[in-house]
Amino acid sequence: MADSTVTIENVSLKYKKTILTNVTINAQKGDVIGLLGLNGSGKSTLLSAISGLRKTASGTIKLSGKTGFVTQENALIEELTAMDNLKMWTPLSKAEIIKELTETELSILKVNDFIDLKVKRMSGGMKKRLAIASVLLSKPDILLLDEPLAALDIPAKNDIINFIDSFSKVGTVFIASHSEELFEHCTKIYLLKDGTATLLPSGISPTEALG
Repeated sequence: MADSTVTIENVSLKYKKTILTNVTINAQKGDVIGLLGLNGSGKSTLLSAISGLRKTASGTIKLSGKTGFVTQENALIEELTAMDNLKMWTPLSKAEIIKELTETELSILKVNDFIDLKVKRMSGGMKKRLAIASVLLSKPDILLLDEPLAALDIPAKNDIINFIDSFSKVGTVFIASHSEELFEHCTKIYLLKDGTATLLPSGISPTEALG
C-alpha cells in the first residue's frame, strides 16, 4: 500500500449553505479518524470531499494513496447475488474473488458464507459486509466509512469492527458514526459542530462531547 496519508487544510464545504469552515485534519497510516456529529453536521459531506466526489469551497485536500468510500446506503443491486455484485467492482475472475474473500483480511467479513445469495434476501449486516468487500477489492489505501454499524446486529458489528482494526494496520480509516463502541477503536475523534471540526481531547467521551 501507499503511505495512505490524508492532509486536510483549511477546508470549507457548502451544500446550499456553508456546512463546514476551515477544517484541518492530518491522518497517517495506522490512524482511525472518527467523525462525530449530529445529523446535518457535515460528516458525510466531508467524506465525500475526501473521496473526490464533492468539491471544496476553499482549502485543499491532499491524499497519498487511493480512496475507497463505503456510503451509508450500500451501493448494491438487489436482484443480483453477492458474487455478481462483486464482479461489477473488479476485473478479477470468480476464483480470484473467492481467493481474496478467503485468504486476505476480507475473510473477516465472511462474505463467502453468502456468496450466492441475492442481495434482496440478505440481512442488513450481510449487505454492509458485502458493500465493504466490494470497495476493498479495488485495494484502497484510505478507507472511508459512513455509518458502518447503523442498524446492524451484534455479530455483524463485531465483524466490521474487527475488519477496521485489521485494515488500520496497513492503511488509514475515516469513519462517520454515532456509535460509542466504534469510537473506542479510533486513534483521533473530531467533533463536527457549528460548522467546525474540533479534535476531542483524551478522556472526553463522544456522548459528553455531543452534550
